[in-house]
Amino acid sequence: MIATQASPGQGTLAIAPEKAPSGLLGVALIRNRKTGEGFRYSIREEWLPKVLDWNKTLDPAGRYDAAMGAADLFQVQPEPR
Repeated sequence: MIATQASPGQGTLAIAPEKAPSGLLGVALIRNRKTGEGFRYSIREEWLPKVLDWNKTLDPAGRYDAAMGAADLFQVQPEPR
């Protein structure tokens, strides 16, 4: 939510009840409240060891910096309205 300024309360970020698809750690769908345009951000399962290491060794600010600076952490695709 911090990185995208999207939130469930504004209707721009949805939390799905089901698990992420096979091969993915997570998927976030972010939509513009006014236009309905959106993007799907996916994190591949291969990132799990690195994310676990960040969680063990870094403070919250360090984890944020690591994630935002990690090349190819997020796969981004346009999401139809």
